[in-house]
Amino acid sequence: MAGPPPPLATSRREAILAAALELFRQGGFHAVGVDEIGTTAGISGPGVYRHFASKTALLVALLDSISERMVIAAEDIQKADGPPVVTLDRLIAFHAATAVTERALLAVWIRDGRSASHSDRERLRGREVEYVSHWTGTLARLRPELSPAEAEALVHAALGAIDSVALHDSALPADALQALLADAARAVLQHCARQPGAA
Repeated sequence: MAGPPPPLATSRREAILAAALELFRQGGFHAVGVDEIGTTAGISGPGVYRHFASKTALLVALLDSISERMVIAAEDIQKADGPPVVTLDRLIAFHAATAVTERALLAVWIRDGRSASHSDRERLRGREVEYVSHWTGTLARLRPELSPAEAEALVHAALGAIDSVALHDSALPADALQALLADAARAVLQHCARQPGAA
């Protein structure tokens, strides 16, 4: 039996976020107006302000949603007891899956993240640094011959290889695309082949 419908305020908020995400991805943050977001969400433009103080607040809510989930997932992967090659494969698989399924959010992050306020950018940057640190720490344990700077550079290159999908509409099926991106990241990091059961 279906549960009760979500509260109206939550439904409206989610509708506004979904509309903003699609419009920001299509036209860019600066080209989209609040009235357009409201119309797409099925409410009046001024109605958006009952849920978000500004268009920038909408952008930050979108960026917060993906950055929080990514850091939490990386922490959970790191906490799981396993050799570094398995941990790194799990990080790669997670990031590839997120990049494919959350392509629109990732595109908005890449193109419009700098439009957030300075304090929000600093906070989001802190999460990004934390996320990358899980990768670099794992890679350093797997490849101790790397200097910290080399490990960090390789991690950013691997993440960039995966994140490139955000700005490219591939004709590949999602599962094939995810596997291809994960293999590209592995090649950049030059660790051993995909572990059994890894995506």
